[in-house]
Parts: sequence; structure tokens; C-alpha cells
Amino acid sequence: MYQPEIGVSTAALYPTHLTEDALTAAGELGFPIVEVFLQTREEYKPAFGKTLDGRRRNFGVRVHSLHLHNDFFELWSPYLRMFHEARERFQHTLEIATLLEARALTWHGIRFGFKNPAFVARFLESTTWAAEQARAAGVTLCLENVSWCYLRTPEQIRTIDEHNVPVGFTFDSFQAGETATDPVAMIHAMNGRLTTVHLADYDPVGPRHLPLGEGVLDWSSILRALDAVGYDGPLIIELAGVENVDTLRASRIFLAQQIARYNASL
Repeated sequence: MYQPEIGVSTAALYPTHLTEDALTAAGELGFPIVEVFLQTREEYKPAFGKTLDGRRRNFGVRVHSLHLHNDFFELWSPYLRMFHEARERFQHTLEIATLLEARALTWHGIRFGFKNPAFVARFLESTTWAAEQARAAGVTLCLENVSWCYLRTPEQIRTIDEHNVPVGFTFDSFQAGETATDPVAMIHAMNGRLTTVHLADYDPVGPRHLPLGEGVLDWSSILRALDAVGYDGPLIIELAGVENVDTLRASRIFLAQQIARYNASL
């Protein structure tokens, strides 16, 4: 039987909820586990980590992962001040992750220049540094497949493997759809290094990050692939711009139904 926990990302309630209030809302909705998306520079300071720690303990919510804001982590920057600030912020983020007992960090990586081999080489070098720092802190740095960033295809995962970059991976169903990448192939390429899963639906003519069941993704195939690679982490619902929390409830119910249907087919 495949019985993953169903969680939610605080990003789903951005921008109507502050991050700490989104964490509270997740607890009130009964989600047992969350990913926390840190949205502003202030949220990467250790003091904010203490705020989040208090909120998650109030509801007994576990923090599976932290999601990094790409704009604040140009670890490959040739501009020295930006480079050093990004590294310092990364270390502060690891302090927060440790405090919250998070297992992983989710990171998009490079957005611009990912077709330039020299730039990609610098990115992979900096990612290796960050992944090693994270591992020393007991956290897995995960690159996420994103339609507008470097990691979009199984071939790029193989490139990361060839360079021995010690990262895990975050699979995002919506981003796979938007990239026109087979979700099943992406999951199998990530295989045993798959650490986090983001779920939202996709329709080529619809809004981005649709509620589950409102797009064209084949959920049975996605669940089968996750089960096949032995993924035992949570399924994090990551919608966008949710104004009514009933939308999150509906996606949770849909996902639970899909899991039950998949198990019945075994």
C-alpha cells in the first residue's frame, strides 16, 4: 500500500498571508506537514526562525523543507559582495532549517544563462559547495525541476550526476507539465535522490498552479512512478494565490481519493 502524508506549502497562501500566518493556517486546516517558503530577506534571519518554530509547535506541525527564494541565493555571482552575502544567507538558512528540524531545502538554481556551458559549470560548482554545507548540517539541498530554470529534463539530471553534485531533488508536477517533460520520466531520473514532491495541476490553456483535478495531469501515472522509485516523503500541495482555504481542502480530498484509487488497483 502506498500511504504518503499529504502536506501543503505556505507558498500556496502567498501573498494574502504572511509566511508565519500561512504556517498557522496549515495547522488549523489539519495538515501534519508543510514546506515553508521564505519570501523576504527578513525571513532568512535566525530570529524569524524562532517565530516559525513557535508557530509549528503550537499545532504540532512538522516542517519537511524550506523553499529558498532564488533572488537571494546567487551563489555563483561574479560580484563579490553578492557572492559573500548569498553564502552568509545560506548559512543562516541552515540554522533555521536545523531549528525547525527540516529535512530538506528546495532550490530552483539558475534562471538566466543556463544555456551557457561556462555559466552552468560555475552554477554546478557553487551548488556542490551549498550541498556539502547542507549535508554537514543534516539537511539535503534539493534542486527542483522548473520550466524557467536549469533543471528541466532527465538529461540535466544526468549532467548533475556526471559532475558528482551531491544534491537531492524536488519533483514538481506542474513544472513538468509546463516544460512538456514527461512527469514519469522525471521522477524515474530523480529516483532514490527524490526528497520532496510538489503537486499542482496543469492545463496548457489554464492559469498556472491549478488545484488538483482541474488540469490534464495523469495522477495515477504520477503516483505509480513515485511508488516505483520508493519515494516515502510527503506530497506537498503547492498551489498559487489561494484566497479561500477550501481550495486547499478540495485538493487534499482529491489527492486522498487518487491515492485510494491507486492502492485499489494494486
